[in-house]
Amino acid sequence: MQAGDIFSLIGMLVGFILLLALAYWAAKLVGRGYGGGPGGAGRMVEVLDRVGLGQEKQLLVVKTGGRVLLLGVTAHHIELLEELDPARLPEPPAAGRSGDFLSALKGALESRKGKESGDEGNADTRDT
Repeated sequence: MQAGDIFSLIGMLVGFILLLALAYWAAKLVGRGYGGGPGGAGRMVEVLDRVGLGQEKQLLVVKTGGRVLLLGVTAHHIELLEELDPARLPEPPAAGRSGDFLSALKGALESRKGKESGDEGNADTRDT
Protein backbone atom coordinates (compact mmCIF):
# COMPACT_ATOMS: atom_id res chain seq x y z
CA MET A 1 0.00 0.00 0.00
CA GLN A 2 1.24 3.44 -0.87
CA ALA A 3 0.99 6.54 1.31
CA GLY A 4 -1.55 8.09 -1.10
CA ASP A 5 -3.83 5.08 -0.71
CA ILE A 6 -3.69 5.29 3.08
CA PHE A 7 -4.52 9.02 3.06
CA SER A 8 -7.36 8.37 0.63
CA LEU A 9 -8.76 5.64 2.89
CA ILE A 10 -8.49 7.84 5.99
CA GLY A 11 -10.16 10.70 4.11
CA MET A 12 -13.07 8.47 3.10
CA LEU A 13 -13.44 7.23 6.68
CA VAL A 14 -13.48 10.78 8.06
CA GLY A 15 -15.98 11.80 5.39
CA PHE A 16 -18.23 8.87 6.27
CA ILE A 17 -18.12 9.74 9.99
CA LEU A 18 -18.96 13.37 9.19
CA LEU A 19 -21.87 12.22 7.01
CA LEU A 20 -23.22 10.08 9.89
CA ALA A 21 -22.89 13.00 12.33
CA LEU A 22 -24.70 15.30 9.88
CA ALA A 23 -27.53 12.77 9.42
CA TYR A 24 -27.88 12.42 13.21
CA TRP A 25 -28.04 16.19 13.65
CA ALA A 26 -30.60 16.55 10.83
CA ALA A 27 -32.80 13.82 12.34
CA LYS A 28 -32.77 15.58 15.71
CA LEU A 29 -33.65 18.88 14.07
CA VAL A 30 -36.54 17.39 12.09
CA GLY A 31 -37.78 15.50 15.18
CA ARG A 32 -37.95 18.71 17.17
CA GLY A 33 -40.09 20.26 14.44
CA TYR A 34 -42.69 17.53 15.03
CA GLY A 35 -42.81 18.05 18.79
CA GLY A 36 -40.35 15.26 19.46
CA GLY A 37 -37.86 17.23 21.49
CA PRO A 38 -37.74 19.76 24.30
CA GLY A 39 -37.59 23.35 23.25
CA GLY A 40 -39.15 22.65 19.86
CA ALA A 41 -42.73 22.78 18.74
CA GLY A 42 -45.30 21.70 21.28
CA ARG A 43 -44.52 23.91 24.27
CA MET A 44 -48.04 25.33 24.33
CA VAL A 45 -49.93 22.29 23.05
CA GLU A 46 -50.02 18.84 24.64
CA VAL A 47 -51.58 15.87 22.83
CA LEU A 48 -53.32 13.85 25.56
CA ASP A 49 -54.65 11.06 23.37
CA ARG A 50 -54.77 10.04 19.73
CA VAL A 51 -56.99 7.53 17.93
CA GLY A 52 -56.43 6.55 14.31
CA LEU A 53 -59.63 6.24 12.29
CA GLY A 54 -58.16 5.31 8.96
CA GLN A 55 -55.52 6.37 6.53
CA GLU A 56 -54.49 9.94 7.44
CA LYS A 57 -57.56 10.40 9.69
CA GLN A 58 -57.49 10.64 13.47
CA LEU A 59 -59.11 12.08 16.56
CA LEU A 60 -56.93 14.08 18.92
CA VAL A 61 -57.56 15.17 22.49
CA VAL A 62 -55.40 18.27 22.92
CA LYS A 63 -54.73 20.46 25.93
CA THR A 64 -53.79 24.08 25.33
CA GLY A 65 -54.22 27.21 27.41
CA GLY A 66 -56.15 25.36 30.12
CA ARG A 67 -58.68 24.10 27.58
CA VAL A 68 -59.12 20.51 26.42
CA LEU A 69 -60.23 20.14 22.81
CA LEU A 70 -61.39 17.20 20.71
CA LEU A 71 -60.07 17.66 17.18
CA GLY A 72 -60.79 15.77 13.98
CA VAL A 73 -57.70 15.67 11.79
CA THR A 74 -57.35 14.62 8.15
CA ALA A 75 -54.52 15.14 5.70
CA HIS A 76 -55.97 18.48 4.58
CA HIS A 77 -58.17 19.70 7.42
CA ILE A 78 -58.31 20.11 11.20
CA GLU A 79 -61.70 20.72 12.79
CA LEU A 80 -62.72 21.45 16.37
CA LEU A 81 -65.35 18.86 17.23
CA GLU A 82 -65.96 19.70 20.86
CA GLU A 83 -64.45 21.39 23.90
CA LEU A 84 -64.17 18.87 26.73
CA ASP A 85 -64.43 19.44 30.49
CA PRO A 86 -60.93 18.87 31.95
CA ALA A 87 -62.43 17.71 35.27
CA ARG A 88 -64.19 14.77 33.56
CA LEU A 89 -61.05 13.38 31.91
CA PRO A 90 -59.44 10.29 33.43
CA GLU A 91 -56.05 10.66 35.09
CA PRO A 92 -53.22 9.98 32.64
CA PRO A 93 -51.05 6.95 33.40
CA ALA A 94 -47.85 7.69 35.29
CA ALA A 95 -45.07 8.34 32.81
CA GLY A 96 -41.48 7.33 33.13
CA ARG A 97 -41.98 4.05 34.97
CA SER A 98 -39.38 1.59 33.85
CA GLY A 99 -40.37 -1.98 33.29
CA ASP A 100 -44.03 -1.24 32.55
CA PHE A 101 -44.10 -3.38 29.45
CA LEU A 102 -42.08 -6.13 31.05
CA SER A 103 -44.32 -6.32 34.13
CA ALA A 104 -47.46 -6.25 31.96
CA LEU A 105 -46.09 -9.05 29.80
CA LYS A 106 -45.20 -11.14 32.86
CA GLY A 107 -48.68 -10.57 34.32
CA ALA A 108 -50.35 -11.58 31.06
CA LEU A 109 -48.24 -14.73 30.80
CA GLU A 110 -48.92 -15.66 34.42
CA SER A 111 -52.68 -15.17 34.04
CA ARG A 112 -52.61 -17.26 30.86
CA LYS A 113 -50.77 -20.07 32.67
CA GLY A 114 -53.32 -19.91 35.48
CA LYS A 115 -56.21 -20.18 33.04
CA GLU A 116 -54.66 -23.10 31.18
CA SER A 117 -53.93 -25.10 34.32
CA GLY A 118 -57.19 -24.24 36.11
CA ASP A 119 -59.56 -24.65 33.17
CA GLU A 120 -58.36 -27.94 31.70
CA GLY A 121 -61.78 -29.55 32.05
CA ASN A 122 -63.71 -26.57 30.62
CA ALA A 123 -64.10 -26.19 26.88
CA ASP A 124 -63.29 -22.82 25.38
CA THR A 125 -66.46 -21.33 23.85
CA ARG A 126 -64.72 -18.60 21.85
CA ASP A 127 -64.18 -18.87 18.09
CA THR A 128 -60.47 -18.91 17.31
